[in-house]
Amino acid sequence: MLFWYILSGYLEPFYIGAGIVCCAVVALISTDLLFLSDETGILRSVGAFIRFVAYLPRLMLGIVLANIDVAYRVLHPRMPIDPGIITVDTPFQNDILRTAFANAITLTPGTVTVEVAGGRYTVHALVRGAAEESLLKERGLQNSLAHVFCEGEE
Repeated sequence: MLFWYILSGYLEPFYIGAGIVCCAVVALISTDLLFLSDETGILRSVGAFIRFVAYLPRLMLGIVLANIDVAYRVLHPRMPIDPGIITVDTPFQNDILRTAFANAITLTPGTVTVEVAGGRYTVHALVRGAAEESLLKERGLQNSLAHVFCEGEE
């Protein structure tokens, strides 16, 4: 909401009030997305939110570096492009975590999540070897999101 106010420049009481009402309605409708579950409590949900916000700069850096890598591979004639499909198995049970992981893979240029079945992800990669190294061996993205949601950390 604050971001919208900064970008829009509308700081009249009507717009501030309308924004608060709209945010409250969206928060009410999205309660199951904002809070992990009834038994976990609000403190754990707030902790997950704080960890997610802290995770965002790492995701943004990964996206920027992957963009540079893809642009360099496309523009440089000697850089290898070896597309392929890989399968990533995770222990994730939480649907929000599964969705966040699939989206993080797709947001990172050079990889696209093709299918999700339970905790198994089918991913198309522009460079299969690099994707296998990142998603199957290092598992940095998987472990980061598991830490955010306190689930299935390796």
